[in-house]
Amino acid sequence: MTEAVPSPASLRSAADRLVSALAAHGDAEYRLTVLKRLARRLGEEHYPMFLRLLAVVAESDDERAKRLLAETFGTALRRMDLPGGALSSWGATRLPDNVTPFSAGALSGQFFGATPRRLLGPVEYLTVWHLQRTQRTPLGAQAFRSALAHLIALLNHSEDARSLYPQKLAADAENELEGAYTRATRERLAAVAAAWKAGRTPDEVAQAALDAVPEQAPGGWVVRDL
Repeated sequence: MTEAVPSPASLRSAADRLVSALAAHGDAEYRLTVLKRLARRLGEEHYPMFLRLLAVVAESDDERAKRLLAETFGTALRRMDLPGGALSSWGATRLPDNVTPFSAGALSGQFFGATPRRLLGPVEYLTVWHLQRTQRTPLGAQAFRSALAHLIALLNHSEDARSLYPQKLAADAENELEGAYTRATRERLAAVAAAWKAGRTPDEVAQAALDAVPEQAPGGWVVRDL
């Protein structure tokens, strides 16, 4: 991606607004609606921005904010309705890595055409982005490890998220899901699920994902940070 990287201050401000919006409502279903609305408004090509906002909260010292956000994901997992982003399947490149200036209209159905795609939750998105050929510049191994560790640390603040997400990943790893995942990706999802279920630390879970299969990016690939 080549869009301007938001400043740390702007990311913190956006994350604070997100947490404030969630905290303003006691209804868990409404909180999930707020979270999904944010993901939709950013647009599928800007789903990494959604992940960055989660990371800002994960890296903060605000335990209440972490718990609030994690519990909202717990609600999403109970409903099987995670705020997701889309990545094209193996080698499909009909989407640009960036649209400047950004316009939601540029991501209409006709833009995707017949490119195979499905919405992926945050953990699945990071894994596919790192490992598979998609419309994005691949995510580097260390960026993947860091982002995954922060995400798992955040989600561990909810008992529902900590127990249900590994179950979902394990189920995903057993199915080909209409071609959304390669075999290597499913192996990594299974490794994440097993390490997470076993109660290993977020860093250990992220490392287990990297250790599950050898690096798959062909020589000459350009990789990027989150």
